[in-house]
Amino acid sequence: GGLSRVVYVDLDAHHGDGVELAFAGDPRVLTLSIHEEGRFPGTGLIDDRAGGSARNLPVPRGLNDSELDFLMTEAVLPLLERFAPEGLVVTAGADCLAGDPLSAMAISNVALWQAVDRLVAHVGVAVVLGGGGYNPWTVARGWAGLWATLAHKPMPETLPSGAHAVLEGLSCDLVDDEDRDAAWLSSIADAPNPGVIRGKIVEIARAVLA
Repeated sequence: GGLSRVVYVDLDAHHGDGVELAFAGDPRVLTLSIHEEGRFPGTGLIDDRAGGSARNLPVPRGLNDSELDFLMTEAVLPLLERFAPEGLVVTAGADCLAGDPLSAMAISNVALWQAVDRLVAHVGVAVVLGGGGYNPWTVARGWAGLWATLAHKPMPETLPSGAHAVLEGLSCDLVDDEDRDAAWLSSIADAPNPGVIRGKIVEIARAVLA
């Protein structure tokens, strides 16, 4: 037999509307979506619970590493404790990363890796998927580092010449040359982006647990 309780966690900058709709009202599935408020498709409001099977965390622009860690600790993991899932599906969208041209979230790829790693460690049985991402440099580095993190493989501080050449050869109409960060070509890991935990973030954590 299969699993009877599965949690789906969507870390894409856009609301995970399709999966939420597919499992609306299904007590076997809990969908959690951390997404940028007001971003397309404009759904996933804080009070949208899809018949009890969803929790939505629409975050303000500029979500930083400290705020993501706070939401994981104070909202997401407590919700998992309540639901007690047997399995986990994660959509690790790369458009939540700083530098993506189609969103305004600002977390480092290291913060994303840590968040996904915490989810997998908590549930144990997991499927980790990619998601949106519109900056080829942040997408490639973000997912490469994520797989290394989950597989417990070491990552070099400086990229080897072959990887550097691949990244240097990329282009993207959505990212202007002057906006290309030199660090995107030299290392897998972003510099951390800690910051103040805003009151709105605290309110979101409280609201989804109510």
